[in-house]
Amino acid sequence: MTGETYRSEFGRILELIDNNDRFLMIGHIDPDGDCLGSMFAMTLFVRARGKDVVCYAPGDVPERLLGLPGADSLTDRDMIASFAPQVVIALDSPTHGRTENVMDIVGDVPVVNMDHHPSNEMYGEVNIVDESAAAAALLVFRFLESVDPESITPDIASCLYLGILMDTGSFRFQNTDEDALSAAGRLIGYGARAYELTHEFVYMKKFRTLKLLVPVLDSLELSCEGRIATMQIKREMLESSGAEFKDSEGFIDYGAAIDDVELVALFREVGPDKTKVSLRSRNHHDVSLLAGRYGGGGHAKAAGLTINDSIDNVTKTILRDLEGLVSGR
Repeated sequence: MTGETYRSEFGRILELIDNNDRFLMIGHIDPDGDCLGSMFAMTLFVRARGKDVVCYAPGDVPERLLGLPGADSLTDRDMIASFAPQVVIALDSPTHGRTENVMDIVGDVPVVNMDHHPSNEMYGEVNIVDESAAAAALLVFRFLESVDPESITPDIASCLYLGILMDTGSFRFQNTDEDALSAAGRLIGYGARAYELTHEFVYMKKFRTLKLLVPVLDSLELSCEGRIATMQIKREMLESSGAEFKDSEGFIDYGAAIDDVELVALFREVGPDKTKVSLRSRNHHDVSLLAGRYGGGGHAKAAGLTINDSIDNVTKTILRDLEGLVSGR
């Protein structure tokens, strides 16, 4: 998809922005760099046109992302109704459920849906959805380049560059295509701080993160002759390390880095009977289909879900499912 493909839709988005005053940017639960980078880039663009903007994404927001330009727009769910947004712009969010149905709070207002998940439900008045895009940030970038390239400041470019950087695994994942690399190069031309962003968000780690990593790696187990890797993060690990769940971002990549591993699952004990699961695929298996069985979703190569059961029970259940994928059951 190119900017030309969505020229009329991009024009409709700009019309909504210019003809309204209050905007809510929303993202998916436990937002990542692509989700927040896209939200903040749109926030900065809309603010520069003299509008009021707030952002909301449910769940844990990684602390290190709170230093991004535009992060001061983040608000609590309880404040959304009193803000009374006239337009909602949803970024990187395939369904209402992935935003914890926050759109129900605002009533009947226009919704702009910008996303790259294949499971997107096309819930917007305007839908900019391209599952071939490596990141939602690419869609925001195409919009801005199409309607007002001079508006792309170094801060906006940095937010969008981070989105592409994180969703391509620092340009290591299979979704790293010509479009992603070309956009990253152009964003550097607009002033994106490529070196600083990579250093801060890829290389640098907090001490508590490394302390948490030790027991998580110790929990790593291989199944199906080394084709499946599983890891757990239990509450006791957080307590002993002084870390939080949001400090575990990227831990699943350690399982995916093992020779011969095709499928990876990371289990997080968010409560006595509530477990979040992150899934990765390094082969042809579509883990979004597995996640969908349990009300989750995502991409073919990366997906997530939540099950109301203990972490050990969920681990056994999902491991059986993964073994079924490997064996063709």
